[in-house]
Amino acid sequence: MTENRDTELQQLHQKITRLEQALKDSQARLAQCLAAANKNQISSVISSEDEQRQNELYAQFRICEANWSVIPEDNKQAVLVPAFKMLNTPVTFEMYDLYCLDTHQQPPGDEGWGRENRPVINVNHFNALEYAHWLSEKTGWQCQLPTEEQWEYACRAGTVTDYWYGDVPDPRMMVMGTGKTMPTPGIRLANPWDLYDMHGNVWEWTATDKHQQYILCGGSWYNKANWLTSSARNIAFSNESNNNWGFRLIRKLENEQNVT
Repeated sequence: MTENRDTELQQLHQKITRLEQALKDSQARLAQCLAAANKNQISSVISSEDEQRQNELYAQFRICEANWSVIPEDNKQAVLVPAFKMLNTPVTFEMYDLYCLDTHQQPPGDEGWGRENRPVINVNHFNALEYAHWLSEKTGWQCQLPTEEQWEYACRAGTVTDYWYGDVPDPRMMVMGTGKTMPTPGIRLANPWDLYDMHGNVWEWTATDKHQQYILCGGSWYNKANWLTSSARNIAFSNESNNNWGFRLIRKLENEQNVT
């Protein structure tokens, strides 16, 4: 009788142990499910907040993260060029006109060719710097003009040919000899780093100062192919402007802040 009771107690103890272990396993699975759900919920909130921020940026400035290309660092030269971001098109009229509206300035003329997504023209070096400063203050981005070395490095995108696509000029790839600017990006292809109109459309101001004049790169709609190479250069005083001169910006990767 005692032996049977001991057997029953042992079996009951084993059953309780199994139930306790099953309960622990269920609790562990529940914790994993809750953690995954919380992670997905947080990720969804972050994604939603980021999407809202990008929509706000585009509404205010016609520029959001989609308009920037990441330019990888250049570690092949004697002097390291850190990575940076570059606008994948020249600054357009629709971008620049918002700046003029906000700062109560007279917008530059478009020669009757159209505004919107055409590159802004008739802007001098000072205008380009002021726009970069304004956009930096508004967004928290650290915007500036590229140096001529940064501009050419980005234009080449790892290539060594006259143009990022080869040594033979292709009119389909560049805005040249058209008599006016063309929408950007238009139908031209982007270079391997997703930059449009690096050859032609408008000369682009840089931050490089040579004897109190500033370098412009890339050639324009007015020029022939030999002026549109990756290494092509123009030069002008900071207060000069032209209907075939524009600019694009770069920005640092670090210390980005939200719109204030």
